[in-house]
Amino acid sequence: MKVDDYSFPIDLFYLIREPGHIWIKKISAEEIKIGIDDYASKRAGDIEFVRTIKEGQRVRKDQIIGTYESGKWIGQLKAPIAGIISQKNEELRSNPGLLNTDPYGEGWILCIEGTDVETQLIEDKEIIPVGEKLEEYIRWRISQE
Repeated sequence: MKVDDYSFPIDLFYLIREPGHIWIKKISAEEIKIGIDDYASKRAGDIEFVRTIKEGQRVRKDQIIGTYESGKWIGQLKAPIAGIISQKNEELRSNPGLLNTDPYGEGWILCIEGTDVETQLIEDKEIIPVGEKLEEYIRWRISQE
């Protein structure tokens, strides 16, 4: 889906709770992969640094689990589900610009293992698939610029 200059792949879910702009891909019944969406990637400018918590660390839903920084922006990353950080993208340490050049691919940030991931995703009304609600949210964000 395209909203103005921003792209949102249809096979992902999106967190719209502030600070929002996190995409979520279900990897298995117990694991998700997350990153920042195209809107956040473009609005942040050239991302120079990504910081995340360590693998193996237990996280609560909505806990701050990292930041991404550019010369004009510090964005927070919040856990969309409760679980354990199972993997982090080590490539971002030397190449944080992947968040700009490939936010939905090589620019992924973390994987989280949790219990009953499907239920956690479905029951959260602020984790949504591509569609009208996402478009309304992005258009609202654009109007706030």
